[in-house]
Amino acid sequence: MKRTLPLLPFFVLLFSFSMFSQTENAAENSYTEYFKLPRETIFLHLNKTTYLSGEEIWFKGYAYDQKNQLTSKATTNFNIGIYDADGKEVKKALFKGENGVTKGNFAIDSTFVSGTYYIKASTNWMKNFNDDGAYIQKIKVFKDKIIADKTTVSNNEYDFQFLPEGGHIVMNTKNNVGFKVTDASGKGVVATGSIFNENNEEVAKFKSNALGLGKFLFQPKSNQKYTSKITLTSGKTIEQALPTIKNQGIAVIMNNLFPDKAIITLHTNAETLKRFSNAEYKLLIHQSGKLKIVNFKFDAGVVKTITIPKKELFKGINTITLFDENEQPILERLFFNNSMLKKASVSVSKLKTDIDSIVLSVKELNLQTDANISISMLPEETESYAPTHTIISSFYLNPYLKGTIENPQYYFEKQDRKRAYELDILLLTQGWSKYNWNAVFRKTPKKLYGFENGIIVNGKVNFPTSGIDKLFLYATKNHPAQFIPLNEDQSFNINNFYLEKDEKIRFSYVDKSGVFKKPSMYVTFSITNKEDNLSEIITSKKIETSHTITSNFDLPEKFFLKESIKLEAVVLKTKKKTKVEDDPISINGKLKTITLKEYHQYPFITDYIQNNGYRVIEDFGEVSITKRNRLSLGETVASQPNDDELFGNTTTTSTTPTNTTSTNTSSKKLEKFKDYTSPLVFLDDVPLRNFSILYNYSMANVEKILIDKSGFGYGLRSAGGVIKIYTRMTALVDENDSEEAVSTTSIAPFAFQKTKEYYAPKYSSYTDNIFKKFGVISWIPELTLTKNETTNFKIFNTRTKRVTVFIEGITKDGALISQKQTIDLNLK
Repeated sequence: MKRTLPLLPFFVLLFSFSMFSQTENAAENSYTEYFKLPRETIFLHLNKTTYLSGEEIWFKGYAYDQKNQLTSKATTNFNIGIYDADGKEVKKALFKGENGVTKGNFAIDSTFVSGTYYIKASTNWMKNFNDDGAYIQKIKVFKDKIIADKTTVSNNEYDFQFLPEGGHIVMNTKNNVGFKVTDASGKGVVATGSIFNENNEEVAKFKSNALGLGKFLFQPKSNQKYTSKITLTSGKTIEQALPTIKNQGIAVIMNNLFPDKAIITLHTNAETLKRFSNAEYKLLIHQSGKLKIVNFKFDAGVVKTITIPKKELFKGINTITLFDENEQPILERLFFNNSMLKKASVSVSKLKTDIDSIVLSVKELNLQTDANISISMLPEETESYAPTHTIISSFYLNPYLKGTIENPQYYFEKQDRKRAYELDILLLTQGWSKYNWNAVFRKTPKKLYGFENGIIVNGKVNFPTSGIDKLFLYATKNHPAQFIPLNEDQSFNINNFYLEKDEKIRFSYVDKSGVFKKPSMYVTFSITNKEDNLSEIITSKKIETSHTITSNFDLPEKFFLKESIKLEAVVLKTKKKTKVEDDPISINGKLKTITLKEYHQYPFITDYIQNNGYRVIEDFGEVSITKRNRLSLGETVASQPNDDELFGNTTTTSTTPTNTTSTNTSSKKLEKFKDYTSPLVFLDDVPLRNFSILYNYSMANVEKILIDKSGFGYGLRSAGGVIKIYTRMTALVDENDSEEAVSTTSIAPFAFQKTKEYYAPKYSSYTDNIFKKFGVISWIPELTLTKNETTNFKIFNTRTKRVTVFIEGITKDGALISQKQTIDLNLK
């Protein structure tokens, strides 16, 4: 329903969330439909951007959901490739993501020659969109010689553009005009200038910032032509006419520097009001599918001012689009709302020197949730790290802008009024956003490509020709051994399967007597693996870096020594259990390996448990297990771990035993715990709150089982004993028959790259200029930071006095982290 809002004094409209109109018209419907499919964006944090022969390209990938502004967990398949200067694919690999992040590496091998390359990261889902959100970063490779950048800029080649706020200049009203001046390499240069009318009278002045951007107010008169004179710091002058001035229309001037509100002022002239009297306009404020609407009229003059609390807007880039009565967009303005940005930050400091390594600590500051970060550590003088974007500019800025931005990370290095002002000028000069309204109205993206999660494995058993209802799938690195159900035609389908490169997938089937045998079958793998090239548009772009290589170097023949340095990068807090061993807590329990003999004797796990001192009742899917003998007065109960610890509760209690315990106290304890005759049951070390999962649970699925009827060591709930069940990781066959029982192995043609631990190259010298400018101290791809806790990690001690750390990351609630910090490693 449309609402006409009353005017406040001085024709200022103050909007809050409840006052936004909820109309259902063409623009809103088209916009909502256009962004119905969520957008993913990727950022790669590289350990550096200039590489030498023998090194490796290490990276950490972050996927981001633009609408929810959180890590994107929908996709786990990251396609990452290297492309040459012409955009031709050189290498591509599939990397597994988890919780929206991935990590990996590419070796700088004989495939590479000295020159320019690009690294690209994308997902299958991104193919649904023209603005696909893929990450592309320019990198350099040097094989035997490092060549300094040589950029020759002609003093006669400059580009000056007038970029009116909203897209056009309207006569006889106030306009805000942005401008941009760049040299032949596309970099901004400082310039000053003036605007003159036909009588050569100066009517406006302007001056750019260091990036060649600026703005000025200007009110052109009817039937006048205007020119500009621009002076560069080199002394060169440029004369240029202003863009065409419209006789009718609406201009916008925005004030975005208040911390709590955005002020949008719309200016028109008498000619426009005369022709479009009582015209109704609609202002859409939108971001990645989210939108708010303001309806208004110029019913009290030629100026309309709208003030909106920033808390009602969207975090990051907001786009204002003005529509006329015919649902046609007539102007657009981007602005940045930083009022709700969480100021996430971390601090790295030296903790101690430990023989040939240095221990550093990382602590999060001002964060409310856990954070996942990556760290590149390079010598302070490095010339090898020059990414185009940080994670902040990559997710908050790049998805909404059409062109290439010079040094986008500059606007987020500090959060002060100066940077906010310069960012606003940048967005003013962008004019219309990346999303074309013709496409919004007519070319809604279709869901042609899905979110890819692992590999799809399809297969069929050809022999035996019938009688098989399941296959035994052997354990792989990412999946435990398991039974796969077969369809009536003995075919099967496995989704979300994470098979690593060169890893084999193997099957057996179980005959009627329970013996594992080898099937005759075929297996196919379904995964996206299409070679692609970067477009000429991408490779021809001037993707600028924050600094350039300044010196030539010949790489010594033995610059890299053969050995590499491998350290435990992170001081781990917990250690993952890799195999089933005798239980360290249980005193009287021992593990029993299940063989064919036990399987034939006890087809189901409950049969085995019942034969080992327990009463088992199975009824309509429910399972009850109780100890056959009640507790005797002589039985005691250990105090640790208690029930809360076993089942993950936050509140824990403990008791301290005394030297003397009366018979009366023991009787009271027995009375208190006499009903706890059910054992504690664990499945793969996870405690079960009820036993229904064990209903008809085949012993063929069990690798080992531990039964300890005493329960000593497991606390108050273990009066009924402890049972620990471990699922099968190998086939249930005799050792001599194992090869005959396994199907022909299959290898996927395109599988996930193996995760490789980082190792630092061992350099012949850590004091020469080549190492200082292009060497690597360390790369830490995966650090999880916990609120109010310190995380430690080690680096090899290269005796480098000062190192610079480049930190990128994201918190669980979506706050982005991007920091550069220099650390003095000589400090004790």
